[in-house]
Amino acid sequence: MASSGSLAVFCGPSLAPEDRLLLADVSYLPPASRGDIERAAARFDNLLLIDGVFHHDLAPSPKECYKAAQRVRCFGAASLGALRAAECAPYGFAPLGIIARWYICEVIDGDDEVAVAVDPRTQSALSVPSVNIRFVAYLAVRRGIIARSEADRLVAQAREVFYADRTWEDVLALAPEEARAALGALIARHGDLKRVDARFALRRVLRAFARLGHAYA
Repeated sequence: MASSGSLAVFCGPSLAPEDRLLLADVSYLPPASRGDIERAAARFDNLLLIDGVFHHDLAPSPKECYKAAQRVRCFGAASLGALRAAECAPYGFAPLGIIARWYICEVIDGDDEVAVAVDPRTQSALSVPSVNIRFVAYLAVRRGIIARSEADRLVAQAREVFYADRTWEDVLALAPEEARAALGALIARHGDLKRVDARFALRRVLRAFARLGHAYA
């Protein structure tokens, strides 16, 4: 039987080990595959889905996530969690963060927007997801580094590179030459939107539980 307020967090490359707050009743599980969400809903009171598997295994289905949300409190952010939360938001699966909002507003669709190649040893990302490129391009337009048309072209061309092979070097090579230095600085400071959303989601969930009287910081 799960203890009151227990939380399972499915995470991999989007939430680095140093971002995982070690607290009582919080369990960090590997990226979710088909069936993991259903099993976790029987063991935990709350689920935060961040990362899930993509092409090498079956991902949790929307139906599975819908069923889990009928049993326990469910949240999703950053990666596959953002997509599934957006799909199941009307049924109680709470979306958190910018990427989830992009899915809801149909700025993006499909799991290829958040897919990355992953180092099997370290679980760190080896490639750059489209959502991170979109975010840097958005910031670059707002700061006058590139024009909107250049940003749209950059994102479109970057998405033509196979997701598992895509690097920031590839992206910069597609950018206007005069903007590459400024874009490189943006990438260094703001190039990982998935991590930003994952950290935000974890802290948001823990703060909500703290208000309910659970032992979270």
